[in-house]
Amino acid sequence: MENSVPAWISALEPSNALAFADAILALHLGIVAFNLVMPPAIVLGAWRGWRWVRWRWLRLLHLGSMAVVAMQAALGDLCFLTVWEADLRRHAGAVASSESFIEALLADLLYVDVPLAVLIPIYLGWAALSLALWWLVPARQIVKR
Repeated sequence: MENSVPAWISALEPSNALAFADAILALHLGIVAFNLVMPPAIVLGAWRGWRWVRWRWLRLLHLGSMAVVAMQAALGDLCFLTVWEADLRRHAGAVASSESFIEALLADLLYVDVPLAVLIPIYLGWAALSLALWWLVPARQIVKR
């Protein structure tokens, strides 16, 4: 059962699996961009007086996302989105030479050829920065007027 894909993936038609893999890749890139942009945006927004950088729901979403990244890094695990995407592509019969347009466009932006040992301290440091910003630039409850 080690090399098998989850039941939800094996139930898909191969063409649908490839479309889902592309969608997961795009979602993954969006999450990475969100996680990278938020800390500098929070610092800049605090300085410029942007209220949206203090929205509690946005800050909690970012902190939760960074917590997942940090936990996976600390455990030495691949991101579950990366695993699902690879499983979907395998189920679709995709090989490296037959990248879809979306995969070719986004994969180079998302996946870097760096050992996990290098990425783990970066992920943990960025998560620590995100947590520190929770206190340095406190989030506030949105008050309806």
